[in-house]
Amino acid sequence: MPRTLQYISYLIAFSFVWIAISQVALNPDAIGSEKALQIIGNEGKIVLTGEISKALGTYDEHLKGAVEYLLCGPGGKEYESIIVVNSSAEEIHDAMHKLGVERGTPPMYDEEKDTTIGATGTGVLVFVEWETNGETKRVRGEDLLYNTQTEKPMQHVTWVFSGSREVPDLDSEDEDAMIPQAFIGNDIIALNYIDGSALFQSPIPSEESPYKKNAETLPPLGTSVKVTIEVNAKMQRYILISGKVQGVGFRYFTRQNATRLGVHGYAKNLPNGKVEVVAEGDKATLDEFVKILWQGPPASRVEDVKVEARPHSGKYTVFGIKY
Repeated sequence: MPRTLQYISYLIAFSFVWIAISQVALNPDAIGSEKALQIIGNEGKIVLTGEISKALGTYDEHLKGAVEYLLCGPGGKEYESIIVVNSSAEEIHDAMHKLGVERGTPPMYDEEKDTTIGATGTGVLVFVEWETNGETKRVRGEDLLYNTQTEKPMQHVTWVFSGSREVPDLDSEDEDAMIPQAFIGNDIIALNYIDGSALFQSPIPSEESPYKKNAETLPPLGTSVKVTIEVNAKMQRYILISGKVQGVGFRYFTRQNATRLGVHGYAKNLPNGKVEVVAEGDKATLDEFVKILWQGPPASRVEDVKVEARPHSGKYTVFGIKY
């Protein structure tokens, strides 16, 4: 190759390398095509990168494997947490605000009644996914935990965004300045009902955390994961059920379960042999409702359930049957 062309080739190659380095410098959170924290406003969720805590191995040996947090941030209680994410509690707190979610109230002790009052605030769902053998595995965050009291995986819950209790900000020149305690300890999702140090709390009353890692579900320590925290918003689901679903009491089965779950809407037989269901409620409840529809009453045979997400209308106050 002539020396001039060789020089030009080196110059072009150097330019590409310099551009790549500049992009990383401008976006230090970038990990490949992933960012440490993404806000997806139109879906009401934030997505975090992280890993299964390597410190769990040490905790297994010395502290009998009990864990206190589903999530912590860098430098948090990693030996007590299932997942360590790459974002701080403050960044996650601010991301929730950008989604339009206000702080709730942390758990507190009522001296007059000698009882603990649980956290209040907007509910969220937590999902965790990772790659294994070339496939993506996605589970609810609770599936990574094992309850030593029930001897089963942790039940699915709607976590509560309290925003953490506030404590004096010792770094502020203002003596009255307060700061969420989670900003200091990077505690993000607490398993203990009364732990007000974290941004999110469990709604299950308990004196202490009865959880340890679920060895059957948890990927190897250090596995890279993606965590989605999704607002448990109200919505509508338009559902079409196919199979042997008419003349078997399917609509009455649907109404019974909808009423039990607090779902509003209606069920209707269609001329094509399908059952049409319009259901409104929060996302977690509607997910459970759809699973029940897949089962159907004893005499039915459900072959397919098609679900379409629609905006919540609020016009239904009960669940009825249309003829």
